[in-house]
Amino acid sequence: MNVLLAENLQKEYELGQHLVKALDGISLSIAQGEFVGIMGPSGSGKSTLLHLLGGLDQPSAGEITLAGEQVALLSDYQATLVRRRNVGFVFQFFNLLPTLSAEENILLPLIIDGQKPQAHEDRLDMILKRVGLQERRHHRPDQLSGGEQQRVALARALITRPAIVLADEPTGNLDTQTGTAMMLLLRESAKDLNQAIIMVTHDPRAAAYADRVVFLRDGRVVQEITFSADADLSMRLRHVIITQEELEA
Repeated sequence: MNVLLAENLQKEYELGQHLVKALDGISLSIAQGEFVGIMGPSGSGKSTLLHLLGGLDQPSAGEITLAGEQVALLSDYQATLVRRRNVGFVFQFFNLLPTLSAEENILLPLIIDGQKPQAHEDRLDMILKRVGLQERRHHRPDQLSGGEQQRVALARALITRPAIVLADEPTGNLDTQTGTAMMLLLRESAKDLNQAIIMVTHDPRAAAYADRVVFLRDGRVVQEITFSADADLSMRLRHVIITQEELEA
């Protein structure tokens, strides 16, 4: 079942006297439990696409259906509720509140949604265990490593049980070992929690963990790779690198 459907998305910006077309008719469907990587050179429209899919920006044309709701037909309030309850975000720079503990940062989306954190203690414990932060739950961000902060950001994205997690360069500020751990956590979220993961990345190693990799150029989809479930990581990585090199040639 598709949890996200984008049809003929277009996005234009005014830059001085010029009109810049960031997206030029992108259509994309994301199934429940699917892990999709989005790649492309700088300026290809990756982050713009992610922002539109998450409702952080509006398309100039085209339609987005999120969790069965056609977003353009909703009021601002209704659209905010749909996003808040169905989409989790993991950003490159974590965006944690420095005065809150790891646990408090994770629970923040529930509090914003008017829910009582006490009602979600079991889920909080499960997520803290999944991301390996049980012993660090009361530490503030300045007491955590970069990898631990990124795991807090992922846990925060998962706490509301979103149908979709959007990740923007989630390994961009991490070392190789921590980045690998983050990709394994994202893949587990897709398989074990049946959540759709949509990840923008420039890193072929990160993209190799996805079920499908979509390549953009000049605001258009120019290639897709779908991996079989039994494809090993090294084969996936080779395929991603070869396709990336062919498209950049």
